[in-house]
Amino acid sequence: MYIDIHTHNHAVPDQGIFTLPNVIVSKDYMTRTPCTAGIHPWYIDTDFEKQFEVLEMYANKPGVLAVGECGLDKLTATPWERQQMAFDRQIELANRLKKPLVLHTVRSYSETLAALLGKHNAVPVMMHGYAKHWELAKTLLSNGFHLSVGSHILKGGMDEFIKAVPLDRIFLESDDKNSKISEIYAYFCRVRKLPLQQLKQQIMLNFKQVFNYTIEE
Repeated sequence: MYIDIHTHNHAVPDQGIFTLPNVIVSKDYMTRTPCTAGIHPWYIDTDFEKQFEVLEMYANKPGVLAVGECGLDKLTATPWERQQMAFDRQIELANRLKKPLVLHTVRSYSETLAALLGKHNAVPVMMHGYAKHWELAKTLLSNGFHLSVGSHILKGGMDEFIKAVPLDRIFLESDDKNSKISEIYAYFCRVRKLPLQQLKQQIMLNFKQVFNYTIEE
């Protein structure tokens, strides 16, 4: 079973693929579970309390496995203070429900770490779409993060990361791209010199441990 840990494609996947679609509250409808749900920093409504109420309703459902994607983004037009407020509230919600956080982080890694520390975060954290260098990855890993990478690895710029990252802290994703999750798995295995079945088994184990969910194959 291939696990696509983060996708914005809500269609039912092909046989042999398990996808975890992300619901952006106020932008997407929840069409199927399991899924994740969160308030994305690009899409924070003027009436945030109403938006957060919807997120709470979703997040309390057993089929919603994590809160997010949520986080901080210095390249979006959303005011920084509103981003921080929305992120803090979602950290609190995830910890109250004891569900993992799925993070969207752009040029704000130190601020993200500070927010999690400030809220005494105690739930697993997965940073989706990680596309930075190995040195930053080491810092995030030392703070307990899991990292998910996607089609950007196919360009060859993250081979050092692939060779070094602990396998029990990795996930793979398609996000909003057209690349097949099988291609991302295959590339990771070629660079890491790893049998495909071993990678599949490890990511299955990671998924069960982080998201507290067993996939029926």
